[in-house]
Amino acid sequence: MRGRYNCYEEKLKANENFRRSINITNFNNQADFVRTNLATIANHIRQYDPDIIAIQEVQESPSSSSSISNNNQIPTATYLAQQLDMTFTFSPTLFDNEVQMQYGNAILLNHYKFRIISVEILSLPLGLEPRTCLCLTIQSRQTNITFRACSIHLDHHPTDNRIRLQQSNTIIDSLTKGEYYPTVLLGDFNDNQTSATLINLYKYFFDDHSSDSSRPTWSECNEILKDKIDYILLDRQSQWTIKSFLHGLNMKKLYPSIDITMLSDHVPLFADTSLSVSVK
Repeated sequence: MRGRYNCYEEKLKANENFRRSINITNFNNQADFVRTNLATIANHIRQYDPDIIAIQEVQESPSSSSSISNNNQIPTATYLAQQLDMTFTFSPTLFDNEVQMQYGNAILLNHYKFRIISVEILSLPLGLEPRTCLCLTIQSRQTNITFRACSIHLDHHPTDNRIRLQQSNTIIDSLTKGEYYPTVLLGDFNDNQTSATLINLYKYFFDDHSSDSSRPTWSECNEILKDKIDYILLDRQSQWTIKSFLHGLNMKKLYPSIDITMLSDHVPLFADTSLSVSVK
């Protein structure tokens, strides 16, 4: 979701609808393309007016400035939050020397409807690179119902999922042994639905059971989607209801000539959920 790498870059730059996203005609540097790519992604997201957005592989400036850094890189969460009029929390996992930016997970929140009660950054067992689980404890401004939302990005080893299984256990232990809140896990788990990682998580969490929810969410560049590795998981202990689920390829197309898979190597997932809480 950094917006800076895209195998369709030259094709998108030549696309009139893409350039129109922020009324740009010429791309003078990489930042122009990234800004336009993120603006186009934001335009697609905005039509569904989400309350919570979990994003992974986010880059943010190590400085407090929200502007473009000196090396023409765009702070992803900052820019998307501005575009969507949301607040955000960012959890860095490493420093990317190539672009001199921090790299990690973020959660964007509708601050008109919700307030953040607390922030927890859970360190996960080390795999190919450092990983954390970013969890926000959130309260509805209208109902005072409190719940937890976590942005997940597990280890990306292509064949060995032992670290991912350890990471899932760390997440489960943290969420089940501490103070309990209804919880939703969102993000890139880098494992399919039949993996040991997901089987482990499914003991405590569930997701949508429609055929739409089992569709692939990721592919290599210029290839068709081939693997389901992204999820929205809800904890079984609470009274969550999934009212509707939307796979990114079924999103309303804003521009006939721009496919959602041209904007990122993952497609977004949307879930409209409700949470019932017993009053004691």
